[in-house]
Amino acid sequence: MDGALQSSEADNGTAQREKNLPAIGASGWLIIAIVCLLSSWYFAVIIAPAGLGASAPNVRQGLFPEWYGSRQILLQGRDPYTPETTKGIQAAIYGETAEADRGTRNQHRFAYPAFFALLIFPLAILPFSAAQWVALAGCMVATALSVPFWLGQRHLRLNVSICGVFVFASYPVVLGLQLRQPTLIVAGVLAAVVYCARADRLVLAGILAALSTCKPQLAIAVLVPLAIWAITQWRTRKRFLVAAGGALGALLLASEFISSGWFTHWLSTLMAYAHYAGTKPLLADLLGSRFFMPFGMMLVGAVVWVSCRYCDRDLLFAVSFSITAFQLLFPFQIYNEVLLAPAALWLAKHASEIKSRGQLHALLYCCTWIVLGAGWAATIGLSLSNLLSPGSGVNLWQLPLLTAWLYPLPVFVTLALYALPAPERIQRCW
Repeated sequence: MDGALQSSEADNGTAQREKNLPAIGASGWLIIAIVCLLSSWYFAVIIAPAGLGASAPNVRQGLFPEWYGSRQILLQGRDPYTPETTKGIQAAIYGETAEADRGTRNQHRFAYPAFFALLIFPLAILPFSAAQWVALAGCMVATALSVPFWLGQRHLRLNVSICGVFVFASYPVVLGLQLRQPTLIVAGVLAAVVYCARADRLVLAGILAALSTCKPQLAIAVLVPLAIWAITQWRTRKRFLVAAGGALGALLLASEFISSGWFTHWLSTLMAYAHYAGTKPLLADLLGSRFFMPFGMMLVGAVVWVSCRYCDRDLLFAVSFSITAFQLLFPFQIYNEVLLAPAALWLAKHASEIKSRGQLHALLYCCTWIVLGAGWAATIGLSLSNLLSPGSGVNLWQLPLLTAWLYPLPVFVTLALYALPAPERIQRCW
C-alpha cells in the first residue's frame, strides 16, 4: 500500500513537472523562433542578394510570369504559351530578351495550366504594383493557416503559434514570400484538403484538391495518398474522388473555352521548362541520371505501399512520406520545400514514439533537426557577422542554401525507417 502510494506520488510529481515544462519551454522556444525569423529575413534581404548579384530573387521573377500570362488569357484572349508572350515576360524581367538569352538559363515562361488564370483572376485584373501586395497577403494568410490545417484538431503538446513562427522563419517560406510564389498558396490549399478530408468534408476537400492541380508537381504528392485513402473505404469516401474529378473536369472545360488547344501548348512548355530551369531532382544529383529512373520507380512504389498501409492509421504520416519522396523526384526548387512543413510537424508530434523504437530511429530523427537547425544557425551567424563587420556575411552565403538542399534526404530516410517494421535483431544491435 505504501509502495503504491509512493508510486502514485512519484507519478503525480512527474506529471506536474511535465505540466510545468511546456510553460517554461514555450517562452524559450518562442524567443528562439523569433531570432530565427529575424535572421532569416536579414539573410534573405541583405546577405543573399549581395552574394547572388544579378541572379538575386525579386518579385518580378516570382509573380510577373503568372500575372502577365493570366492577363494574356483573360484580358487579351491570347495564347499564354507563345514565344511572343515569353518575350514580353523576359523584357519586363531582364530589360531585353537578348540579355535573358545570354545571362540566364531561366526563360520564365508561363508554365501553368490555363485554368490557373481563372484562379488568380483578381490579381490579373490589377496593376502589377497592386497585384504583388495582394499576392503577398494571400501567401502569408495561406502559410499561417496551413500550420493548424496540417496538425488537425489534435495538436497534442505542440504550440501552434510557435510552430507557425518557425515555419515563417524557414528560408523556403521567406524566399517564397519574396517571390510571391503561388507555391505558398497551393501548399495552403493542400493543407486545407487534408484538413477537410479528416473532418469528413469530402466534397469541399475534392473541390480544393482539383484547384490545387494548378501546380501538379506539388499536388500529386498529397493527392496520391488521399486517393488511396478514399479508395480503401470507397463506400464512405467516394465523394472525395467524385467531387475532385468533377471539379477538375469543369476546370479543364473552362480552360478549353478561354484558350482553345492550350493542353498541347502547355505540355510543350513543360518539356522546355525541364531543360531551361537549371535544376535537377535531388535523386538524380545523388545517384546520377543512370540510376534515377529505376530508383524513382521504386520510390513511387514505396509511396503507394506506405499510403495503403498508413492512410487509415495516420493519414498525415502517409502524406508526409509521399511529399518527401516526391521532393527527391522532382526538380529541386528551394521555395517548393514549404511543402515539407507537414513532415516536420509530424516528426515534432511523434518525437517520443520515434525515439522509443531504438537508437537508429533516434539518431536519424536527430539528424533531421540538426540539418534544419544548421540552416538557422548559419543565418544567425552570418547575420551577426554582417552586422558587426558589414560585408563579411557574404563570404559564406551559400550555407543556408546547402542545408535546404540537404534537408529532404534525412527526413525521407527517417520516415522510411519508421514505415518499416524493424527486425528485433536490428533493434537489439542498436
